[in-house]
Amino acid sequence: MPRSYLRVLALALASAAPALASESVTREQALDAIRAFEANAAGPITAAKTAEQACEAVARASGTILKYSLESDDVVVDLGADSVPWFDARRDLSDLPHSGERGVLLVAYLSGSVRAQLESGKQDPSPYPGWVAMLRMYHALKIREGVAIPEVEALGAHQADGTLESFAAAAVQRSRESLRRAYGSSGAPPKQIVTASSQP
Repeated sequence: MPRSYLRVLALALASAAPALASESVTREQALDAIRAFEANAAGPITAAKTAEQACEAVARASGTILKYSLESDDVVVDLGADSVPWFDARRDLSDLPHSGERGVLLVAYLSGSVRAQLESGKQDPSPYPGWVAMLRMYHALKIREGVAIPEVEALGAHQADGTLESFAAAAVQRSRESLRRAYGSSGAPPKQIVTASSQP
């Protein structure tokens, strides 16, 4: 997907709020959106599919995945700084370098996390399956677009040396500790997405 279309995707993600007000997303719709996202975000552009069509498909799928991640009781996704270091939720995505690519990687992360939880049938805030999906997308984008994002490169180094899964377990623990500091040790907060803004 050409860089100009990645910028369009970043804007589509930033304006996804109105879509969040529409009716809820089903499990099947979420899985269909994940397949559409994966097929169009890193797949080759063919004569039958223009870059603009691929970008539109990615933006639609991204909105569905984001909505499901935020609203479904079937999944819980950690969006804290330890789990999504390339995407600082306290800043506007468009302020970050390579914002379009970062947005695509966020959706890839959500896709991997959601799919793993739906396949296992249980909630699991571990960022590991999301990181695996995100790193797969990152490698495709890096080859095609030539971008390098330091925070993602660091996760790639953990994957290369076989420590990514243990690093994910440590990230979950750090997120839990941040939640305990924010909400106290008694009584858990209602189901929520852990965000960077939750961190003190």
